[in-house]
Amino acid sequence: MNVFKQLKCDVLIIGAGPAGSTAARLAAQKGCSVILLERRTQIGLPVRCAEYVPFPVSRYLDLNCPGLTVQTVHAMQTVISGQSITETAVPGAIINRDRFDQGLADLAVQAGASIKTGHQAITFKDNQVVARGDKGAVGIHCRVIIGADGPTSQVGRWMGCGQKEFLLAAQYRVLLNKPLDHTRIYFQPDIKGGYGWLFPKGDRANLGLGLDPACKEDLKPLLNRFKQDLIAEGLIGQEILGQGGGLVPVVGLTVLHRDNMILAGDAAGTCHPITGAGVGNALISGELAGIAAAEAVRHGNHQPLQDYSKELIGLLGHSLTHGVKKRKAMLAEWDNMDFSENIRRSWIAFREYFR
Repeated sequence: MNVFKQLKCDVLIIGAGPAGSTAARLAAQKGCSVILLERRTQIGLPVRCAEYVPFPVSRYLDLNCPGLTVQTVHAMQTVISGQSITETAVPGAIINRDRFDQGLADLAVQAGASIKTGHQAITFKDNQVVARGDKGAVGIHCRVIIGADGPTSQVGRWMGCGQKEFLLAAQYRVLLNKPLDHTRIYFQPDIKGGYGWLFPKGDRANLGLGLDPACKEDLKPLLNRFKQDLIAEGLIGQEILGQGGGLVPVVGLTVLHRDNMILAGDAAGTCHPITGAGVGNALISGELAGIAAAEAVRHGNHQPLQDYSKELIGLLGHSLTHGVKKRKAMLAEWDNMDFSENIRRSWIAFREYFR
């Protein structure tokens, strides 16, 4: 590969999702020269998210920004086998996720970070990352690398680690027949290792399904059957307005640090192994990663990066490890015990989950 352009920075961040943009903003605010690489040409698109966020994320981005919040919700309803319904108070907002990611990226730029969209990181050697864009390749010399590039992280592969367990997810955007002020999670025996969801978004909704990858051939048929069930309930219309999908990491925290590289967000495994919730933890990890990278640059050594790993494990490790344990137990008993009892032991809406 012929590199025709050379760039240099203190901190290179790969991936402009919530973790990457937050890390870029924090590192830039602390005086570092920062380049944020994003392989997509438009930050936040396509959307691969049910688009719910808890209110505390407003610490990182004002949810009242124009065009960001579509509606608020006050609770989550858990439906098991189409019968028992449990409501849990989980107040939050349904957002336009693309605007959310773009807003975080704008804050990073305002802090002094430089963003290069449409660039895919390819190789790393001797503190130089080579990225490929529409106009060719560019070489970027850097002192610290933050991998915030999702569950199949390239930086994770450079570090010799990475996510190995996922849920496969697919989602439709549909019309709602009546307003909803809550989210819904559906557990059914045929949705093995996962669940379905209906998240209202004004007069529309995100309807999706996550499934154990061993059943990947069943994903689309099950999603279509799930859709027909909700049509029969009178909740949604027939028309599909859009669709998407992706991978949800369920293995918990991976190796977070090696040499001058650290991981954040889904690349680090901060996504909750049971719920699939990822935005809040991604923001936390991005903040800590940006601060640690700036400290590593200032001190001229990697100790702050190692400290970042310890701090993130201290903050999130117990919750995520417990989630991994519960997920393994849930899968082991999926076909071997009363289904409702298994879900009550495995889902955060129930007291049994925390035992």
